[in-house]
Amino acid sequence: MNHVQAVLVPLLSAFMASILSCISSQPGDMLLSLVNAHEGDMNANDFLKQISRSKRGLRGLFVGTNERFLHVGMIVTIQLMIYDAVKRFVGIAATGTV
Repeated sequence: MNHVQAVLVPLLSAFMASILSCISSQPGDMLLSLVNAHEGDMNANDFLKQISRSKRGLRGLFVGTNERFLHVGMIVTIQLMIYDAVKRFVGIAATGTV
């Protein structure tokens, strides 16, 4: 593996992992934010029903995903790149290599 591939493969892997983590955690964080913002007036099930009946339907759970990609996605990608750099510096082989 040449130098470009040694950087590009972990970078793309970290980027894909950050995208998947943003998408999978957005609905739960959206509900948690709504429950905390209303200080116990309604529970998560009430908010879920309210969102699903709205004009957007269940897509309403993914409002703010673009901003989340910019904020959380960059943080996760950078963390995974630092992890990979430390592994290389210490001499630990990449996962899956022989």
